[in-house]
Order: sequence, then C-alpha cells, then structure tokens
Amino acid sequence: MLRLFKISGNSLFPHYKDGERVLCRKVFKNTKIKVDDTVVFEKNSYGMMIKQVKHVDNKHYFVEGTEPMSIDSRNFGTLLQEEIKYKVLFKV
Repeated sequence: MLRLFKISGNSLFPHYKDGERVLCRKVFKNTKIKVDDTVVFEKNSYGMMIKQVKHVDNKHYFVEGTEPMSIDSRNFGTLLQEEIKYKVLFKV
C-alpha cells in the first residue's frame, strides 16, 4: 500500500524541505528497515512524524532528525517496528 505525505517542518532539512511530498510504502512484519532509511510513525503527544533511522538494535529503532532541535529518539526513546507505519521510497 502506497501513501503520499506532505512534509511539514524542517526536522530533516536539507534532505526533505517543508512542503515537499514523499511517496511511502506501508510497513509490514517482513519489511526490512535499515540504518539511513527514512520512516513515518505516530507518537503520542507529537502526532505523525518523519525521521531517519540512525541505529538498529534487536528490533529497536533509534530515529533522528537532522536539525539539532528536532524531537526524536533522543526525547522519546527507540521505536519498535510495529510503531513504524511507512517507509519513505522517494520525493515526488
């Protein structure tokens, strides 16, 4: 299943800029997610977020934005694969 998202904010600037669109594929149990992949997930209190995977440890994913003030795993901890909803394929 594919989905189009519009980037809001600059947490992954310069890779993705505010207003750009990305095409994403839904993540299933057998989807491989690796370091440097960009993923979309929902986090309570923050809503939908897009971040880059920086470290994978035993099915726990540490995600970060490129901006120093980005809200990411440094704030809310690692993600489990079932929390990751989409994997970014490319910019549209």
